[in-house]
Amino acid sequence: MRKEDIAKLFNITRQTLSNWEKEKPALYKIIEANFEENKTYPDLNNIEYLKSEMMKAIDKLPEHKTKKFYHLMMAELAEME
Repeated sequence: MRKEDIAKLFNITRQTLSNWEKEKPALYKIIEANFEENKTYPDLNNIEYLKSEMMKAIDKLPEHKTKKFYHLMMAELAEME
């Protein structure tokens, strides 16, 4: 992402961002790290990805919580019918 775009997101001028880069290098590095060009983000529109992530999360739950989520999911599905 370009510095101009980052400045717009923070509602600051490009010059302010450049000043931060010089005067507050630690802050600037944090901001820069969050807007790296090569950063990849999950496709939250991909249903298979979402199902996979849900299964990973369920696998981490204790048994009683897994049962709770099962019943909550079934109740939601029943309401849809």
